[in-house]
Amino acid sequence: MTRHDMMSLQMMLTAALVLVAAPARAGDPEINLGTTRASIDRLDMLVQPLEVVSGGTEAQEAAWLVESVIRIDLDYSGFFRALSVEDMSDTTQVQYAVEGLLEGRLPGTGVTAQERAPLLTLKLVAYPGRQLLLSKRYRPTWDRLRATAHHFVNELHLFLNMEAGISLTKVVFARGTGERRDIYCVDYDGENLLRLTANRTLNLFPAWAPDNDRVAFMSYRDGQQGIYLLDTGTGKVRLVNETIGSNLAPAWHPEGEEVLVSLSKVGQHEIYRMDLAGKIIRRLTVSPAIEISPSWSPTGRDVVFTSDRTGSPQLYIMDADGSGRRRLTFEGRYNDAADWSPSGEQIIYACRDDDITQIVLIEAHGENRRVLTDTSWRNCEDPSWAPDGRHIVFASDRTGVFKLYVMDVRDGASRQLTFGAESDKTPDWSP
Repeated sequence: MTRHDMMSLQMMLTAALVLVAAPARAGDPEINLGTTRASIDRLDMLVQPLEVVSGGTEAQEAAWLVESVIRIDLDYSGFFRALSVEDMSDTTQVQYAVEGLLEGRLPGTGVTAQERAPLLTLKLVAYPGRQLLLSKRYRPTWDRLRATAHHFVNELHLFLNMEAGISLTKVVFARGTGERRDIYCVDYDGENLLRLTANRTLNLFPAWAPDNDRVAFMSYRDGQQGIYLLDTGTGKVRLVNETIGSNLAPAWHPEGEEVLVSLSKVGQHEIYRMDLAGKIIRRLTVSPAIEISPSWSPTGRDVVFTSDRTGSPQLYIMDADGSGRRRLTFEGRYNDAADWSPSGEQIIYACRDDDITQIVLIEAHGENRRVLTDTSWRNCEDPSWAPDGRHIVFASDRTGVFKLYVMDVRDGASRQLTFGAESDKTPDWSP
């Protein structure tokens, strides 16, 4: 949304929007804002404590959790800045506000978890006049309140035609030390860390499938390097391909029926298209050089990859059939780990120069190169786009050990995603 679009939106709302959590009223009108999503300044939004009408201490704690998650989601979105009452000198001047109403259910003998579920109603209204724009009522179990708060913020993004937000997304990555690394998953805000593999060997390069239900990864779990597929719902793992030599970094086709892989079956690493049964569909590169780290464009018509055919690893783009190769990068002595943005307009990658690896953003046609990190980050590796095309996740050893960080590529805001003593690498953001 441009600055002009933002002003038009505010005029359409006759001043501002107010998010209110309150019981729905019959006959409330529906309004379609018809806005578009792009770079905007952050809008201040007041987040009020949720009102609790019943349920005791459990409900009070639940209300605090919902408020906290909504506040964090708004801040992390890049579109809003969540404020508390203490931040405001005059609350009558606020343009946006979030309020809440939670009706708790007290526990009792013989009462099921669903019967005890609280009632949470959230609304989007316009001021002045309190004209209803959106109303959502939820009855989650107590352990699903966090997910429900994420869901509401996502609904807000969808309603404003900003497409889906990132509040329901996850990041998968490899954690461990030395030759033992397992695949883990964490919510986009750093909560709900989950270990997906436990095979006491090396597992790397996890990649989410477009359907969000599967993760492809490289592993030595059966004694030889292979590409495996993990069902995130059942936890079942199956072998896709195991060949003599190296199998590196699977990259999903946008339609989810095949992957790109880098195999050394003919000596040096070459890039292949492979179906999910492990059958080679097509060999894309034929070169004495090392060709690795492929990534599909969102349309599936192009592939960006790393090659040292000119003497140093640089990024190249080729057509999906391997033809039309053209060089993308000319700066930096080692460029790798490219990831195509959801819009197809930009590519993010890791660039090593002067013994420091930084994260770089470049347009897909090769113009407007921009370094996103600096030497204070030390080394930064393995960038991956969020589905909103605004945020990225990457690994950095700025604290002495590689951990994951999230950055807003538009305003540079960043936050640490993972913590702990073990090294975290090769992240991939879910669709």
